[in-house]
Amino acid sequence: MRFLISLGALLLLSTAVFAEPYLAVQTSQSCSTCHVNPTGGGQRNTFGIDFSQSLSVAAPGKQAGETIAYLRNKVLALGANARSSARNNDVDDREDNPGFELDRVSLYLSARLNERVSFYVDQQVAPGGSLNREAWARIDFDNWYLKAGRIFLPFGWRLEDDTAFIRQATGINFNNPDNGAELGFHSQAWNFQLSVTNGTAGAGEVDDGKQSSLRLEHIAGAWRVGVSGNYNNTDRGDRKMYGVFAGLRTGKVSWLAEWDRIEDDGFGLPDTTLDVALLEANYAVFKGHNLKITAEALTSDVAGEEDRYRGSVVWEYSPWAFTQIRAGFRQFDSDNGIALDNRDESFVQL
Repeated sequence: MRFLISLGALLLLSTAVFAEPYLAVQTSQSCSTCHVNPTGGGQRNTFGIDFSQSLSVAAPGKQAGETIAYLRNKVLALGANARSSARNNDVDDREDNPGFELDRVSLYLSARLNERVSFYVDQQVAPGGSLNREAWARIDFDNWYLKAGRIFLPFGWRLEDDTAFIRQATGINFNNPDNGAELGFHSQAWNFQLSVTNGTAGAGEVDDGKQSSLRLEHIAGAWRVGVSGNYNNTDRGDRKMYGVFAGLRTGKVSWLAEWDRIEDDGFGLPDTTLDVALLEANYAVFKGHNLKITAEALTSDVAGEEDRYRGSVVWEYSPWAFTQIRAGFRQFDSDNGIALDNRDESFVQL
């Protein structure tokens, strides 16, 4: 029983956590500096653990760091992430519907088999039952790597919030991994990823078409800029996506920006073009406290499909290692008459 209690504590205090690209901009680092996955998100590496225990929290402490470091040095590392929320949506002419939600519970396992070969699993266990998000093997060649299996596609900023327009409209988010391979390069100044996958969001292959994704980023101290591209060729239709993203640090404020264009041809529908954009400011009020202000837009060339906008203000408080409390307000606006596209949302998340 003591072993099970210790293991449970280790999992809860371990390396989990979400992707927050503004931290990379804030520290002039790559996402791979803190995460096992070279493209960010999911389990943290040793540096990421140290960062979350000292530099990013209001009350630094060792917590489980010594045990985690020991496990990492012995080949295996375990991690976990749990997020739950209380939310309320205010829609005109409707009663409010406040409620509690279990956003996500994930388990992570990484193993370094030797100095070049490693293995990684990201398994969501709730809500809705077990779901494999990532499972891949990776071979490292100095600054280059090759990984194959189920992967998150490289494209733009890997935000934690899958409801952001740049994540939702592109379909490249934590809910849509795909099976394939990724070639990558990372250095202090450059990040590059090129993946070829089935293009079926993890389902079985149904035709001879494939999906190609590319992400290239240049990092130069307080600023960075990158380009993304994606082409998914299927028998039903083709999707092309391309965009630019950038980050800038101005004193205590870390900025993120992204614009993407999505062009759909076929799929039994008229050809469509979508533009999505995000501008986000993260103000480090003081240690362990971050104020996030975001403006988003989605525009379409389809007649009768109105443009959509979303504005967010979120306060993030990290009192201790591996712990965060978020409180936020989001306003959705559109002329399309759809209730959920015209509402106010407030939430508290642990």
